[in-house]
Amino acid sequence: MHNHLRINELLFSLATTQESIQSTAMAENDAYTILIDGTWSLKDFYQLPHVFAQVYAFNCAFLLDEQARDPERLASAFSSYPWQGGYSAVNFYTSLSSQIPLNLRPKVKAIQYASPGYMELGLWVAAATAAAAIIKQVVESASLVHKLYSDIYKGLQERKLVGIEIKRKTLALQEEEITFLINSSIRLSEALGFKELGRLNELTSNPLATMKILLSYYRRIRTLAEYEQKGKAQFPEEASQRELDN
Repeated sequence: MHNHLRINELLFSLATTQESIQSTAMAENDAYTILIDGTWSLKDFYQLPHVFAQVYAFNCAFLLDEQARDPERLASAFSSYPWQGGYSAVNFYTSLSSQIPLNLRPKVKAIQYASPGYMELGLWVAAATAAAAIIKQVVESASLVHKLYSDIYKGLQERKLVGIEIKRKTLALQEEEITFLINSSIRLSEALGFKELGRLNELTSNPLATMKILLSYYRRIRTLAEYEQKGKAQFPEEASQRELDN
């Protein structure tokens, strides 16, 4: 009981120090262009849109908030999964995607495969450019962020927190484990430029769940950053020239 109360106290304290979520009165579908270059495999044409859609859904969960199709169901996605393996991540991102309003779900508007080429999507641009900013952050500090990720993951392994069922473990978390999880979440959020940690903590009410969700999000951002690093894709942080000309 003491640990449970301590967790809530720490999470509440952290939440009050984070930036408040920005409200979006009227989110609208618009065009967003991902620039592509180089030689692409069939796997690339699956992987990049698939991972980008997951990152987009994650961003929408925070930016849309009350405009979600079912806000209560959206909130429950952050506390419903055990995060013991890959199935939790698949189900988590599927749940987030299902709560995006139909008119804001990503749709392919045009593709030109050339060098250079582009992939034009119809979606909510604010959520896409938010992803682009974090991708850029990881590209610019890739080695530092990856080392931080590795250090955090190693810390989870040493504390035997990787494969454990979240809700069961939370009841038995030690003070040192709680401190490690909260501090690691802060460090990774700052490294990514992710500004909704307070809101994420409110949704999970669980420092271990928060940590595992952040690690999952980072792995997807890292995949997209690798496309930029290899010169195979660029994710503009604002409307591209192609969009401005239309």
